[in-house]
Amino acid sequence: MNEKEYINGQQISEMSNQTSEDLKAKLEELQKENEKLLKALKELTAEYENFKKDSLRDREQILKNANEYLLSKLIPALDDFERILENSQTSSSFDSLKKAVEMVYKKLWKILNDEGFFKIEPKPTFDPFEHEAVERVETDQYEEYTVLKVLENGYKYRNKVIKPLKVQVAVKPRGDNRAKAE
Repeated sequence: MNEKEYINGQQISEMSNQTSEDLKAKLEELQKENEKLLKALKELTAEYENFKKDSLRDREQILKNANEYLLSKLIPALDDFERILENSQTSSSFDSLKKAVEMVYKKLWKILNDEGFFKIEPKPTFDPFEHEAVERVETDQYEEYTVLKVLENGYKYRNKVIKPLKVQVAVKPRGDNRAKAE
């Protein structure tokens, strides 16, 4: 039985029958196809680089517009603070000054809340997603991980914690402290 040898699905005997002219034509065809693919690759690379630059520019513009929008919302509160400061020089009443500052404070919080910015309300039990335990108090008087005291406010923007609430939490006393107490 005579086995025939093949390369890329073509019999070697058939390949040897091809003339050098055929091979040159095939080579030229492959070179042209290669040049065409290389040109397409360069065009796609250039388009992609331009897309990246355009995307970055668009992102920067969106951020700039968002900041401008928020700042324009804060201007009335700044104006109110300025009026309070001007009037505080002529008025000697601490109570009226305090009321004015409270009004502006509430106005500022309304603006921030309308934009999705909120103060995190403390929970009675430590929540690792919203709280940061910066102090531990060993005690048997409270359940473990009970929030004893808020040390610093925390804030959220659209359900994302921007700054966690810093709290003091209760923990069970360690073994050596219990032995000393008994």
